Formats: sequence, structure tokens, C-alpha cells
Amino acid sequence: MKLMLILLLIVPAMVLAGIVQGGPGDRIMGFAPGDTLIDTLIVTVRVPARIGLYVNGNTEFDLGSAAVVYPPGAFPGYYDPTLVGGTNVDGVDVEVFSNSQVMTWHLETSGSGDFSATIALDQLFYAPDGEPNPVDGNDPPGGNWVSFTTSYVEIANGTNTTGWQDESQDYVFQAETDDAPTPAAGENVTIYYRVYAQ
Repeated sequence: MKLMLILLLIVPAMVLAGIVQGGPGDRIMGFAPGDTLIDTLIVTVRVPARIGLYVNGNTEFDLGSAAVVYPPGAFPGYYDPTLVGGTNVDGVDVEVFSNSQVMTWHLETSGSGDFSATIALDQLFYAPDGEPNPVDGNDPPGGNWVSFTTSYVEIANGTNTTGWQDESQDYVFQAETDDAPTPAAGENVTIYYRVYAQ
């Protein structure tokens, strides 16, 4: 009798037990005990396609510094920077960001013009960070050294960088026999870096 009474109480609960489902904004109801209520919602994430550029390192070549031997033993002579504003002691810090797996980013550089009437822009050379220095007396310098021009030149490209990608550049200045003395403050050019994706 007791068994029958227990079965009479359990069997209707089991028969009535079910899963009740709803969606966003639904107010669902069920029987307790017995029913299981499941409600759902949708989470959306939107990530835009982005590119980024970081450049740091105003650079100076002071050939009058006590630590520099000028004139060189052979012309043209090649000189490392004597002062940099970034962390790359041989040039500039350059980093690129892209999160697109389908678009290609392009990193390019150029210069504003000549330093002076006797010191040309193309006496400033750049190469990927870590490039060995040219040997004095060699013109052109060889290796991966490229002279700056007033036209943009591509120095790197790629797709998704998986974070900020290091594209830092080393600089050398090519001293030539006709370089006239500069004012005490020196002569300046502006170096441009640009990145775009397509």
C-alpha cells in the first residue's frame, strides 16, 4: 500500500516533468518539482579591422663629438647615430599593427629633402635593425642599406601581425669629402613613416 502511494505521487511528477525552453525576453514557467527551465540569449562581438603605427627616436649624428673619429680614414665614411630618442641605439623604433588576415599592410618611408646645399638626403641610409655597418670607402655601402629619398619606398609588408610587430630601422650617415660645416645646431630633415592596408 505504501509502495502504491509512493508510485502514485512519483509517476505523475515524472509524466509531467519536461524541459521548457525560451529565448531572449521570454518569461517561462514550469512545474516544480519536475520541469527544467532553459532560457537563452545571444552575445555579439564586433571587432573592426585596424592598422597601427608607432615610431620613436629623433636621431642625431654629431661628427664633432669627442667619441667620434672625423674625418674617416677613407671616404665615404659611415657613422652611427650619436644620440637617439628611442630604445634602438642604432636608429629608430618602428612597430606596426594589423589584425586583418585578408588585407596586406604596407610600411613605407621617405625624407623631406636635403640637409643643406652640400649634404644630400641620400647620405642618410636605413636598414633593418641589426644590419652590419658598411665599411668606410665603399660606395654604395652594400648589404641591406638603402638611402632615403623624397619618394616613399616600401620597407615591409604583411598581414595579421598578432600584436605589435617590430620593424625597427638602423641608420648610418655617409660622410663625403664635400660636406661643408653646419651651424652649431646642425642641419635637419624630417623622416616620414606611413602604413596603410588594402
